[in-house]
Amino acid sequence: MNKKNYYDILGVSPKASYQEIKKAYRALAKQFHPDALANPAREQQEHFARIAEAYATLSHLEKRRAYDVFLFGAKEEPKGRFRFAQPHYSGYPYFQYDIFTPYIHAFFVGGKAPRTKEESLRTVLFNYRTLMVSILGALYFFKFFAAMDGTVVERKIEAGLFDNLAHYLVLKGEGEKEKKRRVKPELYDRVKDGDRVQKDYFSFSYRINDEEHNPVGPPRFLLQVALIYGFISGGLYLLEFFRK
Repeated sequence: MNKKNYYDILGVSPKASYQEIKKAYRALAKQFHPDALANPAREQQEHFARIAEAYATLSHLEKRRAYDVFLFGAKEEPKGRFRFAQPHYSGYPYFQYDIFTPYIHAFFVGGKAPRTKEESLRTVLFNYRTLMVSILGALYFFKFFAAMDGTVVERKIEAGLFDNLAHYLVLKGEGEKEKKRRVKPELYDRVKDGDRVQKDYFSFSYRINDEEHNPVGPPRFLLQVALIYGFISGGLYLLEFFRK
C-alpha cells in the first residue's frame, strides 16, 4: 500500500487493544486537532482528518474486523467463550486485563455477542441461566444447603467482610466440639443461651427446642430471586451497553 495504514497513522500495533488505540488517538488529537493550532494549514487539517478516520475505524469492532480482512486477509477468529478473552476482537475493551469477567460473561450471554442493543437487552433480561443462578443464589442466601444441630453456648455479633453486622451462634452437640455458625438475624434474635437449634439439609425451616419455625415463605424467596436476577441482568447489560 502506498498510503500508511490506519495502525501506522495512529502509531499502534495491529494487535493493539481498544484502550491503546483510544490513548494514541487522544495524544494525536491534542497535537494535531485544528482547534489546537493557531493557523492550521490544509495539510495539517488533512492529516488530522486521516487520524480521525483511522480512529473511527479501529475503535469500532465490526469496522476493524472488515479493515483487518482488507489489510491482512481473512483469518480464523477465536470461537466460543474464548473469543471474549481476546482484547482485539472481543468488543469489550475492559476485558483486556480481566481473566474472570470474560468467562462469566460468556456463561450467561454465550459465545456469540449480540449484534444490536435490542438483541443485547433481550439476551440479558430473558435468560434462563441468569434465572437458574438467581434461584441457586436465593437458596444459598437462606441457608437451604446448610444444617446445624446443637445447644447454643454463645451468641456473637461481629463485623462482616464489608463492615456489615454478622450474627453467629456457637453450638455444641453431644460429644462434639463447639461450632461457630453464621445465621440470619431472625434466628439469632429468637434463641438464647441453652436453647437447642436444629436444621436439616435442604430445608428452610429450623427447630428451637423442638418448636418448628419457617421464616422463608414464597413471597420472600421470590423477592430474593428477583433481586439477584436484577443485579446480574443489570451488570450484564452494562457490559453490553459499552461494547464497541
